[in-house]
Amino acid sequence: MKKFQLKNFAIISLLVFLVISGLNLSLAEAKKGNLLEWNGQKIATLDANGKSYIQVEQAAQASGTDIHKSKNKYVMQSRLDRIQKKGVIRVGTTGDYKPFTYFNEETNEFEGLDIDAAKLMAVDLGVEVEFVKTSWPTLMEDLLDDKFDIAVGGISRNTDRQITGHLSIPYLDDGKSPLIREEDKDRFQSLEDIDQPDVTIGVNPGGTNQKFVDANIKQANVVVIENNLDIPPMVAEGEVDVMITDKVEAIYYASKDERLYAALTDSTFTKSQKGYLMHRNDPAFQNWVDLWMEEMELQGEFDRLKQEWIYSGE
Repeated sequence: MKKFQLKNFAIISLLVFLVISGLNLSLAEAKKGNLLEWNGQKIATLDANGKSYIQVEQAAQASGTDIHKSKNKYVMQSRLDRIQKKGVIRVGTTGDYKPFTYFNEETNEFEGLDIDAAKLMAVDLGVEVEFVKTSWPTLMEDLLDDKFDIAVGGISRNTDRQITGHLSIPYLDDGKSPLIREEDKDRFQSLEDIDQPDVTIGVNPGGTNQKFVDANIKQANVVVIENNLDIPPMVAEGEVDVMITDKVEAIYYASKDERLYAALTDSTFTKSQKGYLMHRNDPAFQNWVDLWMEEMELQGEFDRLKQEWIYSGE
């Protein structure tokens, strides 16, 4: 069976010219066709008169949208329409990356800079917010499985993620830097100082931290630690020497524990930006989010959240 990879939303618009709407053929008269892949989902096509068609309901499901039928006309609705219709925006977040997202087991709630931002987004949409737990290794898979409408929580913008999903405009500049002990700030002044056989680095799996460590650390010992939240106290206690992370996280933990030091934050190993992760092929929702973020920046709301969650301990 042949497989077709859908490359453009315009293509699906052509395919959604249904057998039942344009050819006066019943579904029973159409033959089972090939297999079409889109957004990680497989859709069976129907062949009629030498052409392949798919049902509009399947097209809507694969694109993460709803359909609306009025006077025999089908309209593919944006996720924005669906969110407002249902009155809920589902927000994916890992809950393990302070100061952006943290699941507080005592209150059984998420908290952090991006959690507060998501709540403000829901208010401006006029809907409720539902937080959905995800993880760094499963983030993109959960996106394709449509477990959430948007993901937040210190997500770095990069081209790998943009292949599968869609990243918003940035709201914060960042880069990789080391979180170390205060007593070691003269010992670790470069990546070369860190990448030594007598150094142990702690890293969480599945995200950009591990990707950087795998690509750049050749001699130091690397310990993979499942819960990102466990690594800073391990650095402070001397169980590991270094945590390679984003400078914002390093600054945050150093501000909360006098034993820790955020090194090289003025000359980070990499340069990156934070953004929000959405599904592809939905310009209406994507444009709304981008404009909302620009308004947040213009009105000083992002600055207020950064001051509250990142720099308040300094």
